[in-house]
Amino acid sequence: MRRWSLALIFSLASPALAQAPAAPTTPEAAEAAPTPAPESPAPAAATPEPAAPAPATATPEPAAPAPATPTPAPAAPPPRQRSSAPVAPTPAPTPAPAAPAPTPTPAAPASPPTPGPDGMLVDPKSFPNPNSQPQLSRAELIRRDIQDDARFLFQSLITGDVRSASNELFYPFQLEDKRYATPEELVVAWVKQLRLKRTDLITLYDIEVLPLAEMEKKYGKAPTRLGMDLRNEKDLWAAVGNLSGRPGIFLFRPYRDEYRAFAYTD
Repeated sequence: MRRWSLALIFSLASPALAQAPAAPTTPEAAEAAPTPAPESPAPAAATPEPAAPAPATATPEPAAPAPATPTPAPAAPPPRQRSSAPVAPTPAPTPAPAAPAPTPTPAAPASPPTPGPDGMLVDPKSFPNPNSQPQLSRAELIRRDIQDDARFLFQSLITGDVRSASNELFYPFQLEDKRYATPEELVVAWVKQLRLKRTDLITLYDIEVLPLAEMEKKYGKAPTRLGMDLRNEKDLWAAVGNLSGRPGIFLFRPYRDEYRAFAYTD
């Protein structure tokens, strides 16, 4: 310990000695200079205790990242308070009325077949449509009307249906050389006459309709057995039927808005 104390003193004094001025070498100076008193020994400096090791500085850990602030969820709507009053049920939606289905147009009833010139049934659709025909003259319309009536009368006589034919005639009616005022009288006389003829062997081939004046020019005058003077008669028509090669003649005159037969001969 002693050695350590001396060494410490020496180390502290060396700088002070180095800084002090040098003593004068002249005698005057030496005499004048007082002799320095011996210094008392400095008290031994306390032996410094070894310093305690400084505590190791703790390395600061990196601060943990602050947790992300959670986004507040939207507040739930407050529960709906149930009213004490009874709630009426929601009415069901009324369906829209369905569109009415189109009513199908009923088909036109089929026309019954019409007897042809030879007695065979003919489909009416085979006849020309009158609406598609050109405008006909009055004479042509009269000719077609008389031709249809004459065909019905000839067919009735061939089949022996005299009563049906008698309802379509003009009275008084002239049958050959006799005249009948009523349909009943005519039916009785005509049935007797037809019994003498084989009408089941007769066929109607054709009917030609023309004014009485043209008929006389083409076929000659009407038979005298009719006993009728027709010279002053106007607007008279004749329907000449071909009955298996023999002629049968109906004479027509105007009656109201149509023409009716008033005489017959063959």
